[in-house]
Amino acid sequence: MIWNRIELKEDSKSLLRLNYWPFVLVAFIHAVVAGSSAGKSGTTNAAKNFQNLHGDGYYGYDGYTMIREIVRIALPFLGMALVTVFGMWVLMIVLNVFVMHPIEIGCKRYMIMARSVKPEFQEMAFVFKNCYGNVVKTMFLKNLFTVLWSLLFLIPGIVKSYEYRMIPYLMAEYPDMASDEAFRISREMMMGNKWEAFVLDLSFFGWNILSALTLGLTGIFYSGPYQMLTNAALYLTLKKTHPSFGYVQPDDNYYFQK
Repeated sequence: MIWNRIELKEDSKSLLRLNYWPFVLVAFIHAVVAGSSAGKSGTTNAAKNFQNLHGDGYYGYDGYTMIREIVRIALPFLGMALVTVFGMWVLMIVLNVFVMHPIEIGCKRYMIMARSVKPEFQEMAFVFKNCYGNVVKTMFLKNLFTVLWSLLFLIPGIVKSYEYRMIPYLMAEYPDMASDEAFRISREMMMGNKWEAFVLDLSFFGWNILSALTLGLTGIFYSGPYQMLTNAALYLTLKKTHPSFGYVQPDDNYYFQK
């Protein structure tokens, strides 16, 4: 299907102006929960100087013995640090899979619904009451497969991320959709559209740079909701002619019908 990114973006900007603050709030929540999935962890090593308090020299300690003593003393602390880091890493994964991703889907649902109705903020918690297990499983598989493809080379991972791009939106509208069906439909919707979607993302690059320069303020108050609305518009545009849905999505949205 041929679609025009300029039209999608202009329509999204118009919609953003008509209901600005709710979109800003939803986009901010989305940024927080989506950003937590990309959190980084690190370790800091401190160097210590050892000195004999009874005078100069090592009193029979050679280099090997000294290193062995350092390792013996530091090993328990190192083990505790590794266990702590691993535990925090596991906890973060669990939090992302079972809490952050469902909220992220709810935020996308809000942006989709804004094209036809005026949604309530409670839509962001939609997943927790509707097919929660299926949505969690599907999103877990999506992220897992993307990571596994990325381990091969960078390019296959990028291609697969675009191939799976519509899965969160499908889960937002159809939380009971089977995982394999969501993968299949997303793949079909993005067939022939991956490059244009990539160019669409590139068109926001300047906004992302400006957001970084303004410490995220531009992203929070404008480019974040603007980009989310545009991505939701892309999903609805690709959905219009896909045979799996069996109907055409209306072009007019709720706000422009007033």
